[in-house]
Amino acid sequence: MLFKGTKKFPKETLKRVIEGNGGKWNGFTSMDYTAYYEVLPADKIEVGLALEADRMQNSIFDPEEVENERTVILSERAGAENSPQFALREEVQATAYKAHPYQWGIIGWKSDLQAMTRDDLYSYYQRCYVPNNATLVVVGDFTTDRLMEQVKSYYLHLPAGQPIADPTTIEPPQQGERRVTVRKEGQLAYVSIAYHIPPASDADLYPLDVLSTITSSGKISRFYRELVDRQIATSAYLSPTFSKDAGLAWVTAEACADISAEQLEVSLLEQMDRLQNDLVSEAELTRAIRQTEAQFIFAMDSVSSQAAQIGYYETLVSYNYLNTYLEQIGSVTPSQLQDTAQKYFGPDNRTVGHFIPLPPEIGSSTRFTKVA
Repeated sequence: MLFKGTKKFPKETLKRVIEGNGGKWNGFTSMDYTAYYEVLPADKIEVGLALEADRMQNSIFDPEEVENERTVILSERAGAENSPQFALREEVQATAYKAHPYQWGIIGWKSDLQAMTRDDLYSYYQRCYVPNNATLVVVGDFTTDRLMEQVKSYYLHLPAGQPIADPTTIEPPQQGERRVTVRKEGQLAYVSIAYHIPPASDADLYPLDVLSTITSSGKISRFYRELVDRQIATSAYLSPTFSKDAGLAWVTAEACADISAEQLEVSLLEQMDRLQNDLVSEAELTRAIRQTEAQFIFAMDSVSSQAAQIGYYETLVSYNYLNTYLEQIGSVTPSQLQDTAQKYFGPDNRTVGHFIPLPPEIGSSTRFTKVA
C-alpha cells in the first residue's frame, strides 16, 4: 500500500518521479523488519528523502486499492503453495516455534489475508511507520553536513509515535525431536531440518557461518561431494537464519528421482553428526574462512548492497557488526566449530520435515502429519 501514493505523490506520479530521475525503487519484508529503498544518481538524493518522508505518514490506503492488493497477495500465496519447498518450510517453521511470533510466515496465513480490513492496515501503519521505529540509511557520494541538513528538513518535523515493544515471548528450549510430513502433488521428495540457534547478537553466529560454508558453499563443499556427487540429492544446504531473536539453522535438500525422503534424511544427518564428532582439518577451515570472508566482501560490492547490509545489521544487532565481522570469522577454530555443532545440531533441538510427492490424481489436496 505504500506504493499506492500520497496526496503529494499520487500513485500515477510515483514511478515517473523515480524513473524520471534515473532511479529505481522497491521494498521487501523479512522476519524482523520491512525496508523501502531507492537507488538514484548522487545529485538526486533529495528525491528519495522527500518520497520516504512523505509516505512514512501520508500514504492514503484507498479502500479500492486495498482490495486490489488483497487479490494480488492472495494470488501470490496461492502460487507459493504450489511450491513443495514453500509448503514444507511453512509447516516446519510453524512446528519448530511454539511460542515466538517467528512461527508465522512473512506472507501470512490465507485466513488473515482474507479477514484484514482497510482500517486494520491503516491502524498498523499509523502505529509502526513512525520516525522512532525507523532507520534511515544513506550510502553514496554526498557531503555529510549537507546531507544532514536535508535529512533534518524532511524528517525532524515528523511526530514520533508511541514506543514499539519487541515481543516479550521467549521461545522455550526444545526438549525432543519434532516431525512434520507434507504429502502433496509433486515430482521429488524434499527434507527440511530446522535447528534452534541464538539471535544474531550471539558470538556463536560466526562459527555457524563457517559451518554453512564448509557444508554448502560450492562444489568442494561437504554436502555437494557427499550428497550431490553421489546422486542422493540435487541440492543441499545448511543456512543459518540470523534474526533479532533466536532463529533457525535450516538444513534443506531436494532428493534425486529415485531417493526417498527417509533416505535423504539419513544422509543429511550423517553429515550433521560428522560436524559434531570430528574436528574440521586446518586446511578445510582455512579454505572455508577465506570463502566466508570473500562472500562477505562481495555482498558489499555496490552502494545499494552496502546500504542493505548496514540497515540489516543495525536492525538486528548494530551496524558496528560490519566492522568486526572479518576479524571474528578469521579467529574461528576447529574446536569452536565442533563445540557449536554439538551445542545446536543435536536430535532434541531439531524439527524434521518431509515432503512426500504424490501423483496428480492423488495430490489434488495437501495433507499434513505432525508428530511432536
